[in-house]
Amino acid sequence: MVRDKNINFSARNINSLFGTPSIDTLGEVQEFLEDHPHWTPYWTLSRLNEPIHFPRTTLTFAADNWLRFVSARLLPSSHTSKVTRERAVMIYAILTDVPFDIGRFLHKSILKSAMGGLTVGLYHPSLITELCARAGLEQQPGDELLQPDSMIRADRRPPRQAGAPVQPRQQQPHQH
Repeated sequence: MVRDKNINFSARNINSLFGTPSIDTLGEVQEFLEDHPHWTPYWTLSRLNEPIHFPRTTLTFAADNWLRFVSARLLPSSHTSKVTRERAVMIYAILTDVPFDIGRFLHKSILKSAMGGLTVGLYHPSLITELCARAGLEQQPGDELLQPDSMIRADRRPPRQAGAPVQPRQQQPHQH
């Protein structure tokens, strides 16, 4: 609720704004893991044996660039030394042209930032402003839209660990 007006920031409404489809993406993590068995050794697993994250240093150059974009614009985070499942799936979808539900990702991101209290600024201020405008909420004098400093720059890229592959190791064919 903003200024006594309910603002619809559902995944469906965000997808409607962007003209993108709502997609059932429940199996995308499993599909990603099945398509990348050579990454399995890199994952840190939860107590339930589910993948949590893997080191950024195992990404290809292209995937690392997309991680920086995703972490700056879609799922904001300044902690990118480890790649979470959510970011891995999004990067995989981008690199392989697999459709994914961007509205769902943005909705979860906005919700997470809204629940963060005063310690975290609201993510996606331009999107929130547009959703407010669509709900009939007008900007008032004194309203200010602040943009975070989240430029993607090469000098902010963490150094690769010694001996870390530039690209993930390829699975070797089994010899019979």
